[in-house]
Amino acid sequence: MTVNVSKPAINVREKLAELDKPTAPSYHQFRFTGDASETEFSLPTGWTAFAVYSTSGAILLEGSSDDYTVSDNVITFAVAPSAADFTVIGELKL
Repeated sequence: MTVNVSKPAINVREKLAELDKPTAPSYHQFRFTGDASETEFSLPTGWTAFAVYSTSGAILLEGSSDDYTVSDNVITFAVAPSAADFTVIGELKL
């Protein structure tokens, strides 16, 4: 009796091990322009604010008693940004 054993095209153990490896977070820069009246700005679905800073380079503080808060993908400023640009470094939530 002869038994032929062949190697599968895909090594399932290797593929499962790859799934266990953590993936690096993805970051993207989003730019917004304030109008001195709007306080809420939305990032695309799946993104959240990692850092927010003004065009002058000042890093804004996150927190209910600070510059802004984040809920899901919406950034809410305590005081509406003036007619100047600000930048959000977004982090893609995996």
